[in-house]
Amino acid sequence: MSRRLDDPELVRTQYANEANLGARKAIYASAEGPDARELTFRAVAECAPRRVLEVGGGEGELAQRIVRELGAELAFVDQSERMVEIARGRGLDAQVGDVQDLPFADASFDCAVAAWMLCHFPDLGRGIAELARVLEPGGRLVAVTNGAGHLAELRQVAGHEAFWTGMTFRRENGAELLGRCFSSVEARDADGWVSIPDDETIWAYLRSMSGAEPPAGLAPHDLPLRVRRCPTVFVATK
Repeated sequence: MSRRLDDPELVRTQYANEANLGARKAIYASAEGPDARELTFRAVAECAPRRVLEVGGGEGELAQRIVRELGAELAFVDQSERMVEIARGRGLDAQVGDVQDLPFADASFDCAVAAWMLCHFPDLGRGIAELARVLEPGGRLVAVTNGAGHLAELRQVAGHEAFWTGMTFRRENGAELLGRCFSSVEARDADGWVSIPDDETIWAYLRSMSGAEPPAGLAPHDLPLRVRRCPTVFVATK
């Protein structure tokens, strides 16, 4: 039985420590094509922000780069105590918090970043509205997600679709959902491929997706396994 990606207990389990996140990052080691992380940074940099909010920022690599290279003041909020601990170790102003109830006044930031995390909101509309609330007029939200075809070949090898259940915010509906709170939304796709070198990396990824039982075995496949990537960077203006 699979569980939805916006299940609060699943989210707590997924990010209780960095092990699951590390296993998922590992499959992108040999990525080909545009780097969605670089496109995300550029989308932030091009608006020359003074005060940035990053929500659900994981281990804080992007936030640290924003501070270091752009000189912006940055606030970091994540529901995971461990992710906040790691972010603080990078020198970031990080705190545990609920993105659906942000502890900031209206119009506190000129840029906000939500990378691969909006799908975890139990109340997605409320979460997007909160991000819009804390942005000043003309402020920018950079929100990153994936499309329905993301990792399709890996899911086929696993034998079922359980590892992509409950993706509430995705390439196909992101512009419409963000458009309810923002005056304009631009989508910047970063499609490409990854080559997964061995079954050990595949199994580590599948086990990290704790919302579903791992398959009993893998369907026949060639190695390295060539898998498509379908990330999209949404740039929304308030």
